[in-house]
Amino acid sequence: MATVDKILVPVDGSDYMAKEIEVACQFSRLLSAAVTLFHVVAMPVTSEPASMPEVSKQLEDAGNKILAEAQRMAAGCGVQARTEMDFSVGNPGMRIVKKAEGMGAGMIIIGAKGKNRLREILMGSVANAVVNNAPCLVLVVRLCEPARA
Repeated sequence: MATVDKILVPVDGSDYMAKEIEVACQFSRLLSAAVTLFHVVAMPVTSEPASMPEVSKQLEDAGNKILAEAQRMAAGCGVQARTEMDFSVGNPGMRIVKKAEGMGAGMIIIGAKGKNRLREILMGSVANAVVNNAPCLVLVVRLCEPARA
């Protein structure tokens, strides 16, 4: 098995983000691995090209806030994580896969479900695309519900 010295953590501001980062921090400490927090800005397809600069700026600003919060969470766990952002039209899953390939990631830690439910319904799950195409280990984080009586 290959050494895991780089961990890629896609973040989208969903309910899964805190758990993904917590797990990534645990693996980072256990494996002495660097962590990269990665946000993919899913660009909308529009018939109004004139509105794209404003929309893309708003999406970029939102992405920067997500990355800043994710980095703060990682720092709270004692991990100094790098942050990166990318822009995508279509399923962000393939951008995550390409990023993992490019950086030589040994592991991707991703949430089971993302923030944009409509996109998942129309285009397929980001996590599914990553699991089926990643060049490395993929750990899918689920939120555990308390057992019901």
